[in-house]
Amino acid sequence: MFLGIDVGNTSTMIALYEDDSVVPINEGIFRYKTDKRGSDDILYHSLAMALKNYASMDVIEAEITGIAFSSVVPEINKSYHRVCKRIFSIEPLEISHKSNFSIKLHYGDLSKLGVDRIVNTEAAFHEYGNGSIIVDIGTAATFDVLDFEGNFVGGLIAPGIGTTIKALADAASNLPEIVFEKPEKMIATDTVNAIKSGFYYGWISMIEGIFARIEEEYRAKFRLIITGGFASKMKDSFSRDVIVDPLLTMKGIKYIFDNNRGKS
Repeated sequence: MFLGIDVGNTSTMIALYEDDSVVPINEGIFRYKTDKRGSDDILYHSLAMALKNYASMDVIEAEITGIAFSSVVPEINKSYHRVCKRIFSIEPLEISHKSNFSIKLHYGDLSKLGVDRIVNTEAAFHEYGNGSIIVDIGTAATFDVLDFEGNFVGGLIAPGIGTTIKALADAASNLPEIVFEKPEKMIATDTVNAIKSGFYYGWISMIEGIFARIEEEYRAKFRLIITGGFASKMKDSFSRDVIVDPLLTMKGIKYIFDNNRGKS
């Protein structure tokens, strides 16, 4: 059994997989808050509590044979190495730009490229093929381009939905913090739904607009793949075909682990 971990700025996702699958068992993903202090004891507790959603720790400890993690919080990476060895007696694979990939990376300073963007693009390559634009809507929103030769050629980064919702509420005394969801109608007659409509249709329009500009620049048609916590709330409102894959990142972690077996 394999354990995949995706450490994000706000939350961390974990999943268990059968050794021959890139899809988590029962498509199950569990989350806990990312603690950036790097405390081994807190991380140990968070991992243990999340894994109990699958089975008892005795069972899991005995069955885990491989671990890999993707992290955009480098200050706690060493803690993951220590805690994984403490619990499972396994040295985890820390995914980085130096790992083995099926795609080729074309970027200025690879050490500054978020590993989550590489993981998503690797998964898109295997699951859907070349000529894809991958949008991941998390703490930040990333747009990554996989060209038609299997090259990661860069992309764009924008503030994430949750980040901007909170920033607006903090900056404007009369504007409340809202839940991101599709409003009943676009033209709202109250403040809460006006904010909801602005965020919802604003983000739909931003994604479609950036996508169209990338296609215009390349003079080619791409497929659009969306992942991240808010993706499923948006899937029915696009004016073009969209692939929504909430498991994309976790699939990518397993694909990369399989490419790097024996390397830690």
